[in-house]
Amino acid sequence: MRLFLWLILFFTFVTISFVTSTTAHAEGESYLRDEIEPALQLNTVAIGNESSIDLKSAVVLPADGGRTLYFTVTVTNGSGNKLSFLDYWVKIISASGAEFKAELIPQDKLKKEIPAGQRVDYSFYAPVNDTTLLEELTFRITQWNYMSSELETNLGDIRFPDASSALMAPITSSRTVLIGGMPVDAEVSRWSVQQNDSTLSAKVWLKLTNKGKASIRMPVYQYALRAANGAMYPLENLSDGGSASLLLQPDVTEEWQLKAVHLPLSAASQVWDLFINQTITINNELKLSYPVATLRIPTDSTDAPRLGDSVEYLNPQGTYLLKAEKLSRAPWEDQDILTTDVVISHKQADALPFPIMRAYYELDGGVVVEAKVVQTDRAVGVPPGILVHLQVVAKVPYTYPFAQTKLVIEEKVNANVSEEMAAFKLPPTSIKLPYLTFGESQPITGAGRAAQYAPRELNIYTDGSSNVLEAQVEIVNLEKRSNGIPRLTAFFKTEEDALYPTKIREVKQKLNPQGKALLSFSSKIPKELSTKGLRLVIGESVTEQRLSGADDKADAYINAVEMDLAVLNDSISPSLKDVSFYPYTISLSNIQTWLDNKQLRVNFTYKLSKDSYYETSNEGSKLIIQFTDSNGKVNIDETFYLETAPEEEDKRVTQGEHDYRIVRQDETLLYKIESLKQYKMSIYHEFQGKRKLLASQTMDWFGITK
Repeated sequence: MRLFLWLILFFTFVTISFVTSTTAHAEGESYLRDEIEPALQLNTVAIGNESSIDLKSAVVLPADGGRTLYFTVTVTNGSGNKLSFLDYWVKIISASGAEFKAELIPQDKLKKEIPAGQRVDYSFYAPVNDTTLLEELTFRITQWNYMSSELETNLGDIRFPDASSALMAPITSSRTVLIGGMPVDAEVSRWSVQQNDSTLSAKVWLKLTNKGKASIRMPVYQYALRAANGAMYPLENLSDGGSASLLLQPDVTEEWQLKAVHLPLSAASQVWDLFINQTITINNELKLSYPVATLRIPTDSTDAPRLGDSVEYLNPQGTYLLKAEKLSRAPWEDQDILTTDVVISHKQADALPFPIMRAYYELDGGVVVEAKVVQTDRAVGVPPGILVHLQVVAKVPYTYPFAQTKLVIEEKVNANVSEEMAAFKLPPTSIKLPYLTFGESQPITGAGRAAQYAPRELNIYTDGSSNVLEAQVEIVNLEKRSNGIPRLTAFFKTEEDALYPTKIREVKQKLNPQGKALLSFSSKIPKELSTKGLRLVIGESVTEQRLSGADDKADAYINAVEMDLAVLNDSISPSLKDVSFYPYTISLSNIQTWLDNKQLRVNFTYKLSKDSYYETSNEGSKLIIQFTDSNGKVNIDETFYLETAPEEEDKRVTQGEHDYRIVRQDETLLYKIESLKQYKMSIYHEFQGKRKLLASQTMDWFGITK
């Protein structure tokens, strides 16, 4: 009871001021003596013996069945004896002369005397007319006088001057108030509003910091939003346990989330105020929501959280922490991809379920671009003390300019309702990806996904009219268990920023710990395109709202980087020994020819080896061993699949050392080969129907090579 009494005595009001003229004011303006200049304060009524009565605060608010005036007066006893407040009263008189009956709140009826030299506050309420404005009222101080025929004496009036706007308390979103005799800094730190079909929902973040020297147990308060027209809307306290269970420790800041639903759409752009109220029971039939304090909500605040800031979000499951850590803009065909790294965590003892989330980017304050939320960690919930990583991905036309970006993340409560979890103000971004020189590796992070990758060789295959460019990328599994190979998407980027999409030749096998695979990224390019300064733009593939699986087609990528490529491997070996087409090496030996008027035979031994630590795919690859006579009239290609072939009868080369014979039946061969002095054997690597010459060696007819 004593705590409540102090609350009523010392809590104050904040003004809501929408001034259309010096004499006409909006709903609910407040007078607050201690927050205006002394020269502007309303007059004091002397009651004798150096004692007086002041109007400390006053406000008119809507209530059940009409409107109610709430006001507090301060009685100062300047005498050497105690002063009885039972001898005095306050009458409320309107500009038209109507009188409204004022009543003390029940708790203040117990304060019958003011000790000598002390000041005591008394709080009243008075039902008034629906059109009553605060500045129209007169506060008449009277004293009971049983010697008078009217039984009272008028001691003086407190009324507002004509230009009363100067007397209204200043607008502020923060102030220091007294709770339990301790100063508490109260601040509205953030505000968000969402449209849901035909109504609005809003959230208010209220910070409280105990600036005193002792802990305070918070009373039970009610919270409400007041619109510019005076309409009041209740707020729900989403904080765990509500305000009643909160112990405010000295110099410790607590932040609550307050939520309102079913606000009118017409109020979307209005100014709002937060009311902190306490229920006062007058009798069995009457309860008042007495205003304890009011704070202006900074709806136009520019202090939105930025990269690196943490934001709390409360729902029935618990309190989550969200942080935006990095924004990037990467090229994607004829669009750009905006990606923000977000982490979600919490400080509770038990794991929390993973909220169903959606997100969007707001560009330059007006253009909304829907985004996809991609969970990059293998987690079914949010464990205590663990950061779970997300990527928020959206696409914009690559030619579209914008300067300001805001990321809004929401929780899908049900099919029709979403709640804002956080809104981050992001810095301007351009297509400037992390750059890795050749030899550096790019890590893939995330629970259960640790890996790294880096480019190896760069090859060109041609058919004379166009080229296929291939970049080999080595990927390593850094997990302690066998793992599938992460899907990657890549583009070739020239010095002039031209972008060529690639096809990937993937490896389906899982990798053991520290196991490696060789991926192939290829693209058809103009024959005249130079590979000087060429880079690989590459990232982790995304399909819909998940990391791409083995059979998924990527529609975006995340964690994109630019990587320098190797110098083009266009050397041609003059020997058929140890010819490399990574990860394979082949050698031809014991080559000899035989020719008669009907048949040509070329006998040789081949030895095929492979770096066995690499998992590879040979899809689209073949090996060609070519015989050419010295005048070029006879060209014989023997085409082999590498290790495996589609059909049993298809030719293939396999690892190890094997003898092989090329046989051609042609009765005209002897006439085509004009000279039996020399011939040439060549080895080609074929990829996607185009060839790369690996080695070529000229030999003598009918001899045997080593």
